[in-house]
Amino acid sequence: MKHKTWFRLVIKAIGVLLIGLSITTLVSGLLHVGLQLIALLTGGFFFDSTFLEYQWPHYFGGAAQFVFGLYLFFGGKWIVNKVIPSNRPYCPECGYDLSKSNGANCPECGVALAGEVGSNS
Repeated sequence: MKHKTWFRLVIKAIGVLLIGLSITTLVSGLLHVGLQLIALLTGGFFFDSTFLEYQWPHYFGGAAQFVFGLYLFFGGKWIVNKVIPSNRPYCPECGYDLSKSNGANCPECGVALAGEVGSNS
């Protein structure tokens, strides 16, 4: 397996981790907001007026963590391209760097290269 593939799998796993860690914050935030709305609408005794002042940054951070986790889970293309440049052609079979190769076959494994040598996989 190529290094780029491994890196993408690690990025995806970090995305799953961030999503999983943010779920509890998001669920507790939604429950808290729902209970505060019910208390506000019914004139209940348990309405917490400090909710908007002190607790929203915690839930905003959980939401930001969830969104970033989704970004990583669905590819994180900008991060992957910054870490592993995509401008070099690679063999789709073995991952050999084809930037100095002119043939129709990979010099490392011999697989026939479809199209241009400059195509990425």
